[in-house]
Amino acid sequence: MIYGELIAVGHEILMGEIVDTNTAYLAQRLVDLGITPRYSCQVGDNIQHLVETFARAHARSDVVVSTGGLGPTSDDLTREAVAQVLGEEMKVDPSQLDWLEGVFRQRGIAMPKTNLKQATLIPSAAPIPNPTGTAPGWWAQHAGRHIVLLPGPPRELQLMWEQTVGPGLARAVGAGAVATRTIKTFGITEGGIDEMLAHLFGKENPYLGIYARPDGIHLRLIAHAPSRAEAMSLISPIESEIVTILGGAVWGYDGDSAGSRVATLLDAAKLTVAIGEGVTAGLISAGLAPHLRKGRSFLGGYVIGRASKGVPGPLDEFAEGFREEDAIRLASAVMASSSASVGLGVTVASKEADSAGTYHIGITGPRGSRVFRGRSMPSPEVTMQRGATQAMLELVSYLSWTRDPGATKSG
Repeated sequence: MIYGELIAVGHEILMGEIVDTNTAYLAQRLVDLGITPRYSCQVGDNIQHLVETFARAHARSDVVVSTGGLGPTSDDLTREAVAQVLGEEMKVDPSQLDWLEGVFRQRGIAMPKTNLKQATLIPSAAPIPNPTGTAPGWWAQHAGRHIVLLPGPPRELQLMWEQTVGPGLARAVGAGAVATRTIKTFGITEGGIDEMLAHLFGKENPYLGIYARPDGIHLRLIAHAPSRAEAMSLISPIESEIVTILGGAVWGYDGDSAGSRVATLLDAAKLTVAIGEGVTAGLISAGLAPHLRKGRSFLGGYVIGRASKGVPGPLDEFAEGFREEDAIRLASAVMASSSASVGLGVTVASKEADSAGTYHIGITGPRGSRVFRGRSMPSPEVTMQRGATQAMLELVSYLSWTRDPGATKSG
């Protein structure tokens, strides 16, 4: 097994001024190469802290990849830290200096003296070309291990990875192939799934991870083998066991979204849908619209709320509706108004003391009617988003539902 470590450098990350998206990108790329990320961290622009962080990473990981701290200013100290860790002296590399001066000439400005540090190297490092910026990376090889330094801007970093680092690491580490499979579930808690699948966790190959996401609980299988086909053969029996145990809680795989699954199921059944939204205020339609064919599978979406405007007259009566029966009536009304096969209705949030903070999701169509309860959150924005996600996933479940087609179920 080859292990990797990721280091994000910069006070602006630690202070929350920018969001570190580079770590997620690089972690996925390492996994694609068969390198298992074991650690990741964020560290500020402090030479002592940087030296400690890189020394620890180099001692325990085969591949260390850092982002940030390669600029020309005095607080850009990633190069200096790695030089100290490896006990090597930084010197200006003539070819790098020629390239850097050429970049500034093309821009029609003189190169500031502070940029000179961007043309430095240490004996164990080779430059990583940066086609879109002034900060070339470093690729140091020392004691059979790799330290890769990349700039912070995602556009620069990703191009450097695709053109140089990714292919180079694939050749250098020879880690074989990796295969992954993500299984997406809804309706069972993270703790519940952990108990149901306890015997499958804790293994190295394939590795099974569990993650809470806005659209449910995701399970990710990662396997390593000499070839991708062999890696997939390690995943397949575990995937089958998971699906058998979790049953109808599994709603999608890999790149599936709730919207794309709804579209696939509607197309397969040759059904159409219309939507009436209270507490979700249009987010369901927005989530489905990119995947559904307007005029064919998606026949209309209406926002229903207090002082509603622009909705068909018969729907006005639902502006204050919040009960289970109101959700079903709303779903039936939008279905009839649009002549759709399936109607989805979400009520407004209740104001009554005995049911405050609740809304209901109703679905009706050729497989009968179903209604579900949702609970409002302190933030209206979170309530809207969670309600929309739940409604779309309940619609996925409804469209996949084959038992008791005439039943009404509350959940």
